[in-house]
Amino acid sequence: MSRKRLKTISCIPPWSRPAPGSIREAIDSDINFSWHGVSVQVPEQPRKGLPAKVILDSINGEVKAGSLLAIMGASGAGKTTFLNLLTDRTASGLQVNAVLAINNNAIKPSDVRKISSYVQQQDLFFSSLTVLEHLTVQALLRMNRELSRKERLQRAQDVLHELGLSDVVNSYIGSVFGRSRGISGGQRKRLSFATEVLTDPPLLFVDEPTTGLDSFAAETVVRHLKNMSEKGRTVLCTIHQPATEVFNCFDELLLLAEGRTAYLGARSDAVAYFSNIGYACPHDFNPADFYIYTLAVVPTEKERTLKQIKQITDKYREVEESSGITERMIPKPSVQVMETVKSLGDQYGETVFTQLSVLSRRTLRLTLRNMIMIHLNVMATVVVCVAMGLFYLNIGSHEDIVRRVQGVTGAIFLLIAVFSYHGAGNIAQIVPVEHPIFVREYESGTYSPAVYFICKYLATLPVVLMLQLGATSITYFMFGLAASAKRYFIFYAANVMVMLCAESIGYIISAVAGSNLSVAFALTPVGIVPLMLFGGVLLNLNSTPDYVVWLEAISFLRWGFEVAMVNEFQEEFLQNCTGVNPTQLCFNNGSQVLERFGLDTGVSSIGRNFGILAALIVGYRLIAFTITIILLRIRVKR
Repeated sequence: MSRKRLKTISCIPPWSRPAPGSIREAIDSDINFSWHGVSVQVPEQPRKGLPAKVILDSINGEVKAGSLLAIMGASGAGKTTFLNLLTDRTASGLQVNAVLAINNNAIKPSDVRKISSYVQQQDLFFSSLTVLEHLTVQALLRMNRELSRKERLQRAQDVLHELGLSDVVNSYIGSVFGRSRGISGGQRKRLSFATEVLTDPPLLFVDEPTTGLDSFAAETVVRHLKNMSEKGRTVLCTIHQPATEVFNCFDELLLLAEGRTAYLGARSDAVAYFSNIGYACPHDFNPADFYIYTLAVVPTEKERTLKQIKQITDKYREVEESSGITERMIPKPSVQVMETVKSLGDQYGETVFTQLSVLSRRTLRLTLRNMIMIHLNVMATVVVCVAMGLFYLNIGSHEDIVRRVQGVTGAIFLLIAVFSYHGAGNIAQIVPVEHPIFVREYESGTYSPAVYFICKYLATLPVVLMLQLGATSITYFMFGLAASAKRYFIFYAANVMVMLCAESIGYIISAVAGSNLSVAFALTPVGIVPLMLFGGVLLNLNSTPDYVVWLEAISFLRWGFEVAMVNEFQEEFLQNCTGVNPTQLCFNNGSQVLERFGLDTGVSSIGRNFGILAALIVGYRLIAFTITIILLRIRVKR
């Protein structure tokens, strides 16, 4: 009787039925997942003198629907490479050969992503979100778009209940490190499961779920995996030397050694199998430990242990060939299966508008909850601006014209330079911390990178406007600049535009640095200092060498400084220089001041410069986005 007929007469237990609108419901079938001729090799690198190396060597196997498979082996056995290949995450540069199949129908590795979810070893979350807030975002962005908002939120609640997280739905996730402690390590791992099973995929891959957990938490986590498999899912899980209680939760066992299969079958039959080939497990010994010790390469006995591993893997290959398993499982192409899997791309993944709406709310929430950073920025702004105001107190109204010009010029440039470095450093410090989460959500197809950047840009804008309003209000009046509301707001707008340009440089730096904070910190002065040289004070713009004149064009400090200077000195009479000794410095009017620094003397330059600053903001951010996309496609296979 067909599966469809069984569903029609409702013989499937309610607890194993697919969730409405889920991937399992769309597939309309239990999934037996198999792999055939899986081989991975690092090619020879003659320039480095490195020979070719085989990581995986012709691995075959199958895991039945509703089973929990443990993939085990000593370090270097090929577990991670094998799991990455099954999930289409193999690193570039490797020579790969494999045929994957569901229900004996060949399927492209890239299509495996559409019917599966992958729980990675490291749990990455935004610490200032609650458990429910995190899962709500995932439900709204990743579930079937045909489901209503109410149905998606109900599904999130159901998954939280299924995984025993109902008691912590309103708790902050927190961080494993630092002071923002939240839910426990076991709960974080179960939240990772919840994130990936929202769409109810028939295939679930899990990488080292017990890492960093105590024995009780580890057993709890694996039992939840067991419950998931009992509900009809096919679960494959790498695990490293589990305790006996944890090991006994698994249905099937795949043992890898030096890239070859040492055993694949029922966990309960493994002890007898090894005993039959001459490797009996002691009665009071944890079988999982026994298998690892038996299949590990001991550095001091390398020749003997390699020989032992070859003997065991050769024996399994003989059993595999004599049983005819490989021939019976040869996959066949199926147009129907391929069309069904392909159609999933039209049902899952939200529209750009929904992505913008959901992600902007999350980004704004994260920004507002990062109170430590907000307080530090406010305090730093007040302290720096008050200190600068005291150094240049009333310099704008000083009787000595030369001292006034020198003081105002220095004050304006220093203010712009300080906030340029501050703006770039802020972004270069924050974005790399979020980068691993961004990459993971990009891999899972939660949203497009363009949406992430747009939301990030919009979320930082209110902070920039607030900080620059405070900075301008403090410095403008303490400096004693022109008492004019119009000039005040032009000065404020110039500071805002310069800060946004600096943040744009920060995005470029963070795009290059990725998640490496040290690189981001090192690149910050490299990105800002050269542009400071062409800001209009450290180097006279009339004497800029031709071969670096392009740096002057892209220096946002130069255009921001010019706006502030023209705003302060335009068409202003300063003093009568008639009869003054030619050797003495004297300024008849503001135009002479601007000419001395190589700045434009026209009032219309203010509007033009704001246009240039806006173009630089867009240009810098497009460069940052382009670099991010290029590096993402190099680092992430999607």
